[in-house]
Amino acid sequence: MKVIPQRGKCSNAAMLLILSIFNVGAIADVVPADKFDLSEWNITLPTDENNDGKPDSVSVKDIQDFSHPDFFYLDENGGMVFTSPNKALTTANSSNTRSELRHMLRGKSTRIKTKSPKNNFTVASNPIAKRFGRVGGKMEATLKVNHVALRAKYPEKAPAYSVVIGQIHASKWEKKIKGFGWGNEPLKIYYKKWPNHEKGSVFWTYERNLPKDDANRRDIAYPVWGNLWTNPEDPGEAGLALGEALSYVVNVHGDVMYLTFEADGHETVEYKINLANAVDANGKLDEHDHPYGYTLDWNYFKAGAYNQCSTKDDPGFWYPACLGTGNWEEDKVNGDYASVTFTRLEVGESVAPKANHGEHAKIGATLNEKVGMSVSDIPDNALTAIKAIEPSFTVNEVEKELKHGNTYLDVEGVLADGREIEFDMLQVADKWKVVEIQRDLVWSQLPENVSGALKQSSPDFEAKRIIESVQHGTGITVYEFYAVDSQGKESRKEVKVEGGEAVVLAKEWQH
Repeated sequence: MKVIPQRGKCSNAAMLLILSIFNVGAIADVVPADKFDLSEWNITLPTDENNDGKPDSVSVKDIQDFSHPDFFYLDENGGMVFTSPNKALTTANSSNTRSELRHMLRGKSTRIKTKSPKNNFTVASNPIAKRFGRVGGKMEATLKVNHVALRAKYPEKAPAYSVVIGQIHASKWEKKIKGFGWGNEPLKIYYKKWPNHEKGSVFWTYERNLPKDDANRRDIAYPVWGNLWTNPEDPGEAGLALGEALSYVVNVHGDVMYLTFEADGHETVEYKINLANAVDANGKLDEHDHPYGYTLDWNYFKAGAYNQCSTKDDPGFWYPACLGTGNWEEDKVNGDYASVTFTRLEVGESVAPKANHGEHAKIGATLNEKVGMSVSDIPDNALTAIKAIEPSFTVNEVEKELKHGNTYLDVEGVLADGREIEFDMLQVADKWKVVEIQRDLVWSQLPENVSGALKQSSPDFEAKRIIESVQHGTGITVYEFYAVDSQGKESRKEVKVEGGEAVVLAKEWQH
């Protein structure tokens, strides 16, 4: 590739003489830093123009005059484009390529080391929080995903066809202190679209803050729009198409990470999770996580295209063996890459969240009286009954409920493919039996006779949460619909399906 210096002489001569490439096909003589505030960002690219065997990195100082014609440039509308092929050089601890910005609180001041507290943020509970460049922080972005990889040898593996469009990363320390410094990620925001689907899914993950060799170290996925991880079902109208704009706000205030996701035609989705303890985003204690979360860690924001479609062929969870040659022109033609365009990217101080941020996740809770219990206290015969139905099921949380004169257990968790599911169990004498198998749905996933029956019966009822409840061993399925009025009061309606006939129930379904 011919290398042409751009906008004058570069200070980092050896590197920038090679990397400052004329921006063919984009806005002439204009680079991303002319349209976006990149005064605290550097970038890692899927290139090796200086032939040192490592992905190229452009500093905060040099990025002010930098673009790359293929992997980092402004499009004709002034959008900042990040592109990353499936096959290219990767950073030391990853098998995934990236065209991705890394936030640098130090700005251009290289006197402060990259891994210094002054260049990173932490949570308020860190005993040395005052030494950091910032306590908490906020990143806001608006973007569209242009393309995700089209080919994978193991399409059933979770990362296939996906790209991370924003994240918080913790620093990795050579010497770990009190179980911190593993370099894990408390946040990754994903977009994933299967090649045969019109629309893709948006979700985010929280990684348990544990050593790499700990079997419990895994990413816990939470839905935004559409499906999770390896669910091959078409998300339909619940999903987001390539080219559709979405926005996210990541606001780490005090110890808590507040997330907001917005897109036209979709419900705004909010979450919150404390990064200084082991309580998950559903408000339940995760007994496998570090008891103090990321309390002592040093964190930083990242944004761009972190391509998850690794070409590595390995039995591990993260390696879908996506196709790619390493020749960009060939890989581009074959669709073996990820590309994202940002129209807004801002970072700064955290702000106090609005009241009840993320409380939508508890819709339906006021209509049930449940008591949480430890996962370790689930009766053996209850777990045996579940495993007989779904051997791959992993328990995440358990609640006990008393209603209709009976005692129930609600056992929530995930299957091996990442799907979330709940088993409702009835106590009969000293044994437990599965009576319902539940999962959350969106409106577009409902059978037409079910949605039609509810609309005909209650045309003004706007469901904020929908649960499909298969009555185990009966041939009956009950669909539960929850609504919330302007005063926050919850209500419920149910539709029973038996023998293909959908009927709106006049009173709550009982076993």
